[in-house]
Amino acid sequence: MHFDGLKMRLGLGAGIVLSSSKGDRLKYALQIHFATSNNVAEYEALVHGLRLAKEIGMWRILCYGDSDLVVEQCSDEWGAHDSNMASYRFLVQKLSRFFEGCEFRHVPRVENEATDTLAKITSSW
Repeated sequence: MHFDGLKMRLGLGAGIVLSSSKGDRLKYALQIHFATSNNVAEYEALVHGLRLAKEIGMWRILCYGDSDLVVEQCSDEWGAHDSNMASYRFLVQKLSRFFEGCEFRHVPRVENEATDTLAKITSSW
């Protein structure tokens, strides 16, 4: 799964792309209807992506995101000092227990273009 959240002047959005080992792809765009930070938008994308993956029956998942903060916090490399970030991190840990395997990896923004495009579209509606 690739995920990305985005805060723009007009609004917030998130993009998720789930890919199977066979090459099938499911694209999902989410519009966020509350005022928040870009980091929360990133977490919203990840949480919705994990829920979607669970609903369609995935049991192993690699989560690729371009947010250092979200990826490092979810990988237990960094602590979450902000209470809001800690709550999101706890939710991600809870959701990730559903999967037999769940890993978080950072990718450069250029390798996350499909989700970035989805997030841009939904944040400007």
